[in-house]
Amino acid sequence: MQKTARPPRPPPPPPPKPKSLSSNTVVTSSGIGSPGRKRGLGWPWDQPSSHLKLYEPHVAAGRISWLFNWECWIPDAVPAGVEWVPCVRTASNARDQLEPFLTDIVQNRGIKTGALLGFNEPEIPDQANLRVEEAVRLWRDVVLPVKRKLGLRLGSPGMSSDVGRSKPWLDAFLAQLQGDDDEIDFLVVHWYGPHFRDMRAFLEDMHATYRLPVWVNEFACSTMGHGEATAEAVEAFMREAIPWLDGCAWIERYAYFGNKDVGAWVGRGNNFTEDGGPVETDGKRLTRVGQLYCEL
Repeated sequence: MQKTARPPRPPPPPPPKPKSLSSNTVVTSSGIGSPGRKRGLGWPWDQPSSHLKLYEPHVAAGRISWLFNWECWIPDAVPAGVEWVPCVRTASNARDQLEPFLTDIVQNRGIKTGALLGFNEPEIPDQANLRVEEAVRLWRDVVLPVKRKLGLRLGSPGMSSDVGRSKPWLDAFLAQLQGDDDEIDFLVVHWYGPHFRDMRAFLEDMHATYRLPVWVNEFACSTMGHGEATAEAVEAFMREAIPWLDGCAWIERYAYFGNKDVGAWVGRGNNFTEDGGPVETDGKRLTRVGQLYCEL
């Protein structure tokens, strides 16, 4: 199996503080793992809420059912029928935001969400960058109490497809939890590379190793800096990957990495939006790749 590394994009700057602990969005819950409810959106925190209008027809058609934004706060204008799933991306998110934000959003506001995602690539220096010992302490002191308080399913820390780093980190993390690891309900993984066969091999290996349902929360057809994948190559990749993900019993959810200008390293052939759209969506429209992701 080809080992593929996580794109070395810098972590985003801290988002502006919300006016309150949650937005004005009203979100309805969708069933986790139910047929036809796997496909979602990875929504970078700085994306204009108007861009969500591009996906409303596909939400109505049952093609898109959930969204996450790598954060503990909910974006504005999440379409009705789309479940927002929070993520405790970093140590500071765990210490400062997780409990007060989710208590306000879920208990006080009544917004329904069924799951919580763990730290974002803690093994990668320019992502969460957490020592195992610190991650275990925060998991026990903050993450598990929030899971129990709000009755959420809990995803593992989101691990990169660089198994030389991700597997040793996750193995040590699970070992140090010493029994609390049985409160992890599903495995969260990311994958970047040019070939679906390598993605499938990686996912099958991770599932066989950890024996948990899998959420693929980031993936893309990427040559990882060796030229950019074309839109045609991305479309061919999607035509293999999406039907397999939909049909695989232990894949619970997935979200493609394309809802921004993803840059040269991932490859702009993966971009879901382009200029040429109406004023209501800030002049953006879905690319052929974005449309294909929604319609397959």
